[in-house]
Amino acid sequence: MKTKLLALCVLLLSTIAQAQHVPSFKIKDNPTYGIKVVPNKSVENGKEVFDYYLTITMIEKLKLEKKKKKFDSISKNSLSQLHNDVIGAATLTSSQIAAYEKELKIARDSLAIIEPKLDTLSNKYQIEELQLKKTSILSFNTKRARAFFDILHDNKGERFSVLNNTGFTIGNNSGSIYSELVSGNLSIFRVTLGAMISSSSSDNLDNAKQEEAYQRLISNGGNTVLSIQYPLAYIHSGNNQFNFVSRLNAKGTADFPEFGTTTDDFAGSASFGIDFYADAALTNNQLRFFGTFNYNQVFGTGEFSNNLGINDSSFTFGQLTLGLVFNNIKLSFIVATISSESSLENKSVVAGGQVLH
Repeated sequence: MKTKLLALCVLLLSTIAQAQHVPSFKIKDNPTYGIKVVPNKSVENGKEVFDYYLTITMIEKLKLEKKKKKFDSISKNSLSQLHNDVIGAATLTSSQIAAYEKELKIARDSLAIIEPKLDTLSNKYQIEELQLKKTSILSFNTKRARAFFDILHDNKGERFSVLNNTGFTIGNNSGSIYSELVSGNLSIFRVTLGAMISSSSSDNLDNAKQEEAYQRLISNGGNTVLSIQYPLAYIHSGNNQFNFVSRLNAKGTADFPEFGTTTDDFAGSASFGIDFYADAALTNNQLRFFGTFNYNQVFGTGEFSNNLGINDSSFTFGQLTLGLVFNNIKLSFIVATISSESSLENKSVVAGGQVLH
């Protein structure tokens, strides 16, 4: 077991070195802070209604939308004329057909260039709106959810990314490494597939099994993890010195003996819950203190509960984590856990770390 834990530490060091170039959960300075922006409003039923903030991004977006509308119209008209000629509703000369085909090609080629740019500008503006609005609660559609996760995870507008986030936790006699392999936006959700390695230094097989299972529970749940998140709230100060975030979480996990887990058979679980995150930074954003609390209903297989040393395969579990981010180094401590299973409560303080990009 000690040899296994030593190997885990070596892998940890190499993993952190590789993780320096991947984005993670680190809220940066607000790029819109200090910029005077005028909200554009319209009147509906005698009342002013907010439409959008008049930023440079929005102006560029409106220009492209105007161009897109023009080429959409040309494309539709060209297709209609060519279609009418085919079905006999109109008779076109060969030169007219060639002209409409040329118009159609130009319009489609132009739309192929405009639409990706428009998507990028739309996402950039949604990020600006979230940063300018300061309070967003239960108002996340597909575009706003994508912008929200871009702010948190520094995705830079990418729909999918690989090897985003790697971290570790260390308890009294056990440790684990977790890495997001693939993550991306799926409609209003952020979907992540991750993998984890956990190990215990205990020479007692039963104790090692429970310690490793507990490490997986407090980290991400299993050695293979599929998680889905939906944003509930994003509240922040003008310069992002203070932030509050809340999300709904759903997770499915699996432990495979073939992957080196100290378990006799396959163990799996599903959980549903909510988390709350708050932080405060120094004025230069070099040091940020944070706290997070999550609470989940967990449903596991018989082997899952057996590995944890509990009788009930359905239980509640929550944990409070405090920590700080200094430059690109993130340190965290799980200081309290609550559960319907008393044996899972407040077992020990668990330390964690991360190197942020």
